[in-house]
Amino acid sequence: MSIISSEQYRAAFSDYLRRGTPIRLSRKDTGPTGQYVWRTRRDAKVRQSHRVNDGRRFDWSDPPDTGHPGAQINCRCEAVPYVRGETEFAFHVMQEFPSDPPYRYGDLDFVSHYYYGEGRTLTLSEIGHLREIAEYYAYSAGSEGVFRKLSDQIADAARPVSPGQVIYPFSNTYDFGAVEFSHGSGTVKGVFEGTSRRVGNILQISGETAFSFTDSFEDPLGLQFEPGGTPYRITGEWSATFAAEVFSERKESDYQDRGNL
Repeated sequence: MSIISSEQYRAAFSDYLRRGTPIRLSRKDTGPTGQYVWRTRRDAKVRQSHRVNDGRRFDWSDPPDTGHPGAQINCRCEAVPYVRGETEFAFHVMQEFPSDPPYRYGDLDFVSHYYYGEGRTLTLSEIGHLREIAEYYAYSAGSEGVFRKLSDQIADAARPVSPGQVIYPFSNTYDFGAVEFSHGSGTVKGVFEGTSRRVGNILQISGETAFSFTDSFEDPLGLQFEPGGTPYRITGEWSATFAAEVFSERKESDYQDRGNL
């Protein structure tokens, strides 16, 4: 299914804002559709808030917090009219995080724990970084975040086993210094577990992905610490639900493995 051009969409959206004219962008043979799938350009210029929307279905009558694609200045995202059995989508939804602690660790706290923590492992939850690490991993790590790439890989893992159980393990290391400099490189491992079934030429996939983060604090600041400190580990866990409808034929799909996580 071809993507509606930006010019068509912007004109229709402008009429919707100014006159309340219902948006009717869809293929001629399918008629109007009340939903669309958000598509980004999949590059480093995409806003993080729009990466969160990528691959999700929305109602024209109920826009997300960002507004519809193209509503914000310089937005290059597009709305693909959703037609059941013909339009692909795939997205992760983070499960609820615990409440943030009253104090968030900064770089000096990491150093202090190196000297006075006696090597005790810290968790992302207790230092107030769990949500930040999870969201950075999902939407910013690498050039565009991991969730979109992971959707591709889960789809590929499901194709040869559908219908049936889908299990897909993964692991890679990323620079989390943007969350707090002391993190530096950290490794995220995980596994998707779910099921897949065929409906026509579409695979319907659903399940849950569990993530675990590990890092170590030794001397990431390059300060050549005075003797006496003890290196320690930093760990964390979170999860997300996953839902997708993708073409069973890989060559026809926008969701296919494009490289390691």
